[in-house]
Amino acid sequence: MAIFNIKNQLKHLARDFDLNYNPSWFDVMWIPTRLEILTEYVGDCPDPIYIKYGKTPEARNHNISKFVNSKDFKDCLKRYGGQVASRSELKKEVKWVSQIKDKKIKKELLAFYEKLAKKLNKTSYIALLTIPKSKKEEYWQLKFILRHEWIHILLSRNNIDFQKAKSKDYWRYDEGINDYMGAYLDNSLNKLEKFRDKEKYSMEKQNWIYAIKFRELLKDCRTPKERKRVLTKFIKNLK
Repeated sequence: MAIFNIKNQLKHLARDFDLNYNPSWFDVMWIPTRLEILTEYVGDCPDPIYIKYGKTPEARNHNISKFVNSKDFKDCLKRYGGQVASRSELKKEVKWVSQIKDKKIKKELLAFYEKLAKKLNKTSYIALLTIPKSKKEEYWQLKFILRHEWIHILLSRNNIDFQKAKSKDYWRYDEGINDYMGAYLDNSLNKLEKFRDKEKYSMEKQNWIYAIKFRELLKDCRTPKERKRVLTKFIKNLK
């Protein structure tokens, strides 16, 4: 799966949902799994594993040494995946990292954020993906994970961002519409219930539950402008 092919899919998605598209918006930075997990942890990701160590960034920072020395962290290191880093969030995350008491971890993360800042000087968003450990993992990372993160960027660039419009508590909507759009591209919208029922991890299951909500919301839309109008109105009226 070539990056060029993923950008073509995003261009197709933008056309069908009346979204602005620019291929220069999309970039990727490959990072070690350890850094991907730690930046998610300090970046207020709502993963239940991270929440065990604190519901706020301040609480997590206080417990970061405990997390790094835990079985949870060792289990997380077996993962592969990604996230989106944004210029608008960078200053806040560096501030959180600066509050970490563990000097070794703080130094490690501040060095990474310095490199990230140089990347974000050139763009508002960048996808962070774990360095693949095999060809199979690399294929999956490109076909599904990179596309997923770039869909987030496409939507944010078009002001379809529930967390920004409402609050961080609305992350399920951002993940749900992303998985809906991935299924739309793959012509698998009729399989969302199957994906939901197959998923064991509670956070990921929520993504499919909300993808189904978006399928219902948009099922009667026939044109790109209508899809965009329904989404924009839904965000505005969501309580």
